[in-house]
Amino acid sequence: MPRLSQRLGAEGDQQAVGALYRVGVEQVEKIGTPVKIVAVSPDLTHRGIYQVIFGEKVIGDYRGVAPGGISVIAEVKSAFGRNLHWSDLLPHQPPGLDRHDELGGISLLVWVTDNGVHVLRWPVKGFGPGKGLTPEAADKMSIRSL
Repeated sequence: MPRLSQRLGAEGDQQAVGALYRVGVEQVEKIGTPVKIVAVSPDLTHRGIYQVIFGEKVIGDYRGVAPGGISVIAEVKSAFGRNLHWSDLLPHQPPGLDRHDELGGISLLVWVTDNGVHVLRWPVKGFGPGKGLTPEAADKMSIRSL
């Protein structure tokens, strides 16, 4: 990942965390993606050549607690200068966010864009396979509190 992209992603994450606190999510914490570090081959171990293998996939970037002790999962996407596309989500994320919602948790999609941070309750109306969201539509649907 290029350094600019990493920097924008990190800045987007900071903005998203602030937005989650502003809408009433407490104890916001990053969900770590499990990884394993393995030697590329046994004969290269002594040279320090290793490979990162990602473990189980996670459904969101952050977890927190809403008033009343309700579980919150938030997936954060940073997309500047364009609409947010359904394809920006990884294939396992929509079903995971759906299931969390079905179980009584609160699933959120947080979109960091040029015109601000949009906290959207999942499922997002009108957003699905082959569809996108404009910043204007997201602004109208953004929640202000839980």
